[in-house]
Amino acid sequence: MPRSYRFVLAPKWVFGHLLVLAGAVTMGFLGHWQLDVSNAKHFSLQNFGYALQWWAFAVFTLGMWLRILRDAASGRYTSSGSHPTEPLPQLAEPVAYRRYVMPQSADAPPPAGDDTHAAYNAYLAGLNRTAGYADEES
Repeated sequence: MPRSYRFVLAPKWVFGHLLVLAGAVTMGFLGHWQLDVSNAKHFSLQNFGYALQWWAFAVFTLGMWLRILRDAASGRYTSSGSHPTEPLPQLAEPVAYRRYVMPQSADAPPPAGDDTHAAYNAYLAGLNRTAGYADEES
């Protein structure tokens, strides 16, 4: 499926282009200024590193903007997907707070009268069998 980049001419995208371009040009000039400072100090390694850093920031900014444009063209970016139109379902009853209970060892039987716990353990054991994990201790 070919990507269409016609959307980049929309006003909101043009503003983004101008913002990214202004930032990258500013970072380029700041890197050039740091290089001049480095030369004025007889090749100060610290200022030379700052110059490289500014240029790396500019390249990173341009690269990320291109990636955003590519994602928008492929349909991965949707502004309407982040705002659901339906309200989230509410729980029927409030969840009661339970205090933390230390887990028991795996060999210990579930507490007496806890059928839910026993059923869940049986479910997990069934999943374990269907996944192909054998009881390694046997």
